[in-house]
Amino acid sequence: MTMPFPAQSRAGAGPAFLRPALALLWLVLTPVLCILYLKIEPSPDQAQFDYMGWLATQGRPFYAGSFDMNWPGAMLLHEAAIRLFGPAGWSWHLLDFLLVQLAAMAAGLFLWRAGFRFAPWIVLVLYPPLYVTAGAWMAGQRDIVAMGLLIMACCAMLAPARRERGALISAGALVAFAVLIRPTYLSVLVGLLILEALPRDWLGQPRRDGILARLLALGMGFALVILAVLAWAVAVGNLDDWYQQSVMFTSQVYYGEPPMDLTQTLITLFTRWWHWLSLGGLVGLVLWVLRDRGVRYPLALLLGLACAILLSFFAQNKGFGYHIAGFVPLLAMLMAVAIDQLAARAVAARNQRLRWLAGGAAIALAGLAALGTVNKIASNSGLLRDYWQNGLAPVAGGYGIPAEDQARMIRIIQAESTPEDTLAQYGTAHHIPYLARRLPPHRFITPAIELMNQEFALYQPWLAEIRDGLRARPPAFVLITGIAPVATEAGLLSAPDNTTPALAELLAFMGDDYAPRVQGDYGALFQRVAR
Repeated sequence: MTMPFPAQSRAGAGPAFLRPALALLWLVLTPVLCILYLKIEPSPDQAQFDYMGWLATQGRPFYAGSFDMNWPGAMLLHEAAIRLFGPAGWSWHLLDFLLVQLAAMAAGLFLWRAGFRFAPWIVLVLYPPLYVTAGAWMAGQRDIVAMGLLIMACCAMLAPARRERGALISAGALVAFAVLIRPTYLSVLVGLLILEALPRDWLGQPRRDGILARLLALGMGFALVILAVLAWAVAVGNLDDWYQQSVMFTSQVYYGEPPMDLTQTLITLFTRWWHWLSLGGLVGLVLWVLRDRGVRYPLALLLGLACAILLSFFAQNKGFGYHIAGFVPLLAMLMAVAIDQLAARAVAARNQRLRWLAGGAAIALAGLAALGTVNKIASNSGLLRDYWQNGLAPVAGGYGIPAEDQARMIRIIQAESTPEDTLAQYGTAHHIPYLARRLPPHRFITPAIELMNQEFALYQPWLAEIRDGLRARPPAFVLITGIAPVATEAGLLSAPDNTTPALAELLAFMGDDYAPRVQGDYGALFQRVAR
């Protein structure tokens, strides 16, 4: 019979009073962190998904009603946030914060099932503040959100044998939704199938069913989610649009040379941004291997997630830091293991010197984690102070447009147009039409469309669709940000070069029928003038 890892071991239990103290600290921190996260301005990517989610509630489904090359997982979550909490600037962050708490609980349960008794409480307290303060270009972004679901899936893989079948189906379903958010995480499903196909003696994890039944359960959970989303796509009629944007556009246009150095991104994040977390994670990894005298099933799952993150990072070939943000929860878990195991070694040491050495190291790492976390929260304390003056509204102005100009634009749009009027937005300021609640004249709402060239098969049809949309639903307002049109000799606006065909179509339509209402270095809001 296969012997399980020491899931019932008291090793690493730590002083009894610390666990309820950590639980109390988690209860106190949770509302504070929630308010802090809601006050953080969503990134342009998140604002775009907010807008797309709101458009979906107005009968404009993803792909068919709003253009984007990403898979629909993140869009569905943003739509769910809007349907639950309304089209507010903080809606997505509230739903995401709830998902973070579930991920932290899953990480704690994972470590509990892996045989640790103190680490689960540490990660429950440690991960949420690390997530919330990770920065707007990491927290709430697709990679780290998907990793939370994958941690839940791995936790399900460690369920007791009596709940094995349902747990494996759940794990497959969670992996499927993570893949819908970040397709490159399909490697996790492959890894889980390989692990389950290994001989039981290699797994170190008791199983009730045979290999084939376990593989079928994982595959069934995965297939159920994918088939449900496909059925939804067929029902709303956007399956072909998804293929054109997520497959054709991505493979033929979007994928190219990385804008950032991939190796430098890795070095910078691990040695500068996450330096103390990386140190603690490395110590935790070594101590975990020493405890198990090798790599057993739970650690194999964690290392598999780390490999999946790196594979996804290099497959995306962009070099963006948030593409490896999934390491934050993994490092938090390993940091928790490091403190747990050092404390356990201090208690078990027979030598006074070793006891002091292990205990001192545990206290030092715990202090490092506490100081690092407190410093991150303190650096964002201004957001908490703003709560007493402005409520939950995010503190705006972090992405080029001053907060005063944003508020003024929204007031003008809402006061001087009707919900039936459209707003053409060019650039990444999607939060303006989202908060103003105005529909676009056509579905091409992201400047990523400019990456296509005349060799792309849909170049002319998509430009024709932009022209037709502008003529059929002439916008009451036009918002152009991130690029400066040039004035022609006739006094009209023109695209600065021939690399922005969608902008050229918009400016040609505008002619001299639009006048600026709000403008700055970031761009301008134009209003249609009566002729």
